[in-house]
Amino acid sequence: MTDLDTIKNTLSTNPYLSTEIKDNLFELVVLFNKNFKEIALDNLNERLKTLKIERISSFLSKRVSKYDIHKNIIYFNDKELKKDYDARHILMLELINIITSNNDFSGFNYDGKFEALNLGYTEVLANFLVGNDGEEMIYPHEAVMANLLSIVIGDDTMKNAYFQNDYKLLLDTVKKVGIELAGKNGFMNWNSLANYYSNRGE
Repeated sequence: MTDLDTIKNTLSTNPYLSTEIKDNLFELVVLFNKNFKEIALDNLNERLKTLKIERISSFLSKRVSKYDIHKNIIYFNDKELKKDYDARHILMLELINIITSNNDFSGFNYDGKFEALNLGYTEVLANFLVGNDGEEMIYPHEAVMANLLSIVIGDDTMKNAYFQNDYKLLLDTVKKVGIELAGKNGFMNWNSLANYYSNRGE
């Protein structure tokens, strides 16, 4: 299993990142590892060897940041960055995306399914790890939805599905408790989720 020393050495050999970015990334990896010791860093280590960070036009992406799994590039939108976002929070969010990525998708966002939940849960984890000192949240509505679902189906189930890229576990659990889904992107039937939540007496 990849340890932190290996991660540090890998970052040092990356030819595309500045020393400052390498130091910032390593600090966040250490923090992530401290809180999620059970999560392997092997995939992260491989991707850090060639990871790039580039700017992207707001015409190409409206998001403040985006990780491209296939190109292994974190894109930052300069126009959005001028808003009051917390840069450390954003970098942690994208680091988590790298950690949970495979060759096809990150987290449990298989084939665009559960996209909103995936965005929200990543935001929740980033907020848990480093907080958010900015006035802006990246995915506030999605984070609320992910938090609510975590309470309903259990955070362990959410965490396992997310870090193991096991969208079927999430899908089966959601169906089992009787929550309806709407649309291919994993947007939840809010009435169904709210009713289930209220009936539990939370």
